[in-house]
Amino acid sequence: MQNIPVENIKEAADGLRAIAHELRLSVLCHLMEGPMCVRELMEATGSPQSNLSQHLAKMRMMGLLEREKRGQEVYYQVTNPAYCELIASLKKIYCSDECQ
Repeated sequence: MQNIPVENIKEAADGLRAIAHELRLSVLCHLMEGPMCVRELMEATGSPQSNLSQHLAKMRMMGLLEREKRGQEVYYQVTNPAYCELIASLKKIYCSDECQ
């Protein structure tokens, strides 16, 4: 078995910590379908705007999301398609067929 560099382990742990919050994980699940604006994410997650905005900012700082201003709306999307693969794997483990 080959050794995995410590830096890679630390980076993976940081990435997992970044999504290890119910709201952040929910946001990523919804963004797998494509970009969404803050209003849509509020409706989808049931989170108040102030709480959602804090988590969106944190996810941007961690490199999970990017944003784009379109008129009056700010749209968010996942920065790396590999995160969608990770979320899809989590869905296979933790969700029944109706949330696939």
